[in-house]
Amino acid sequence: MDEVPNGETPTTSKNKNFGIAFSSPMLTPKANVEFSKELKQVLHERNVLTTRTKKRVFDVLDEIEVNSKNEGRARKRENAIFEIIVSEKSYVHQLSLIIDFFMKPAKEKKLLSFEDYEILFGNIQTIYSVNEALLKELYKGSVNVAKAFLHIAPYFKMYSSYALGFKKTLDFLQKARQRNPEFYNFMEKQETRPEVQNKLSALLIAPIQRVPRYKLLLQQLHELTSPSEPDYQSISDSLFKVEEAAKHINKVVEDQENMQRLLEVQRCIKNNQPSIITPGRVLLKEGTLLQFDGKVGPSEKFYVILLNDIILFCKMKSNTLKPNSLKCKKIFPLNKCVVIENAEKGCFQIHCEGEDFILYDRVLSVTKDWVKATNDAIDNCIEKRKTLRKESSSRKPVKRREFNEYNDIGLSPGIPLKRRRQTIEEDIKTDRHFLSPRRSYKNYNLNLKKNPAECVPPVSTTTLAEVKLDDGTLYHSTPRTDLFVFGRENANTSFTFKLTNMISNLSSSIFNIFKSRKD
Repeated sequence: MDEVPNGETPTTSKNKNFGIAFSSPMLTPKANVEFSKELKQVLHERNVLTTRTKKRVFDVLDEIEVNSKNEGRARKRENAIFEIIVSEKSYVHQLSLIIDFFMKPAKEKKLLSFEDYEILFGNIQTIYSVNEALLKELYKGSVNVAKAFLHIAPYFKMYSSYALGFKKTLDFLQKARQRNPEFYNFMEKQETRPEVQNKLSALLIAPIQRVPRYKLLLQQLHELTSPSEPDYQSISDSLFKVEEAAKHINKVVEDQENMQRLLEVQRCIKNNQPSIITPGRVLLKEGTLLQFDGKVGPSEKFYVILLNDIILFCKMKSNTLKPNSLKCKKIFPLNKCVVIENAEKGCFQIHCEGEDFILYDRVLSVTKDWVKATNDAIDNCIEKRKTLRKESSSRKPVKRREFNEYNDIGLSPGIPLKRRRQTIEEDIKTDRHFLSPRRSYKNYNLNLKKNPAECVPPVSTTTLAEVKLDDGTLYHSTPRTDLFVFGRENANTSFTFKLTNMISNLSSSIFNIFKSRKD
């Protein structure tokens, strides 16, 4: 049996590393608990005692068993608190190794440029300050664990900025030998020091794993804490704060990865038409599907891009994705789409206001995944659009030849371009003047040779134009003497003008017909 130090009772043990006292009451030996269970079973089987005596004996044996469970739970709870403090001390020590043996020497020796320094170490110094403050709070005692996390947990959200750049950090370490041999040699030398004895990559990954580790440790402590204990509510609140910080970090990282993938997909679309990069847009699913048209010949391959508000159908120019390898053929707004699954043929139909696309994959499970993902995207899109303005819901399916006829096809397909005419009031405010009457080009050339001064039409008070505004103001405008239109002086030009316009419109229509067939 271990000796008890002077000044300490047998029911108390003290951790010398942290200076924290943990109460450990004298527990019922495990053998006694097992003996009480065995005795209870024998008395029940043999029935040698009266009913009243048996009840008293059973109550005592049950009390021993309950006390043993409570004492075992209390011991496990103390171990959980001790593990939180020990792991936090080890983590802060790892951060100090990064700062003392890598960050400071590299900065003093100028082994890294400012950009590479930020990529490699990020905000390690700030994270160290936060966790050092947390460790000081934990040292105050086991009763202060919940309050410490409750106070520090909101600052864990700063881990999101470190997590965003961690991919670049790993990429830099992998290419350090080629990019910066001097720093690479320094890093290898520091890793073998007796004080470090660890790889820099292993030390830098510790902050990525820390917040999920806090969540697991507090969950374990919460399960071992009885609701009747005074710090039960504080532990519950601190666990909620840590979970909230972990969700925030995950969401920031997921959004960043999604936007990066969205940019890569945009580069694969030919001529960047249409543009799919808009605020709030999320890439939900992408992949190759076959179009089912009922013909005997081979099915046409399409690359389908499912976003949170539209779905794009693109033809593939090559078997692999690369810049300009996708040609978008159709766009369906999700709020107008309906998915119809055909289980017998192993395909599904996307119907959108008279337009249909029947798609499938040779693997049935992949087809079912597409059906579920598309239905979920449609439901979410309709639910979120209930709060949007009414005009934004006027979308319709768009084909390739119609891309240029709509304003920002990627953001809001279905809204035609409109040319706004300037009102008379705006003409006046912008100081616009009426043009002078038409003059004959032939007469102008003849007069120009004889008398150049007569070519400019004189200003006459009889040509004043009177305009009455909405507020009753009468506005007078005179023709500009420096602007006039050449043409026939007689008024019989309307028929020629109409005939010219008709021929021009006819040629434009024929051109559009051939262009649409080519598309």
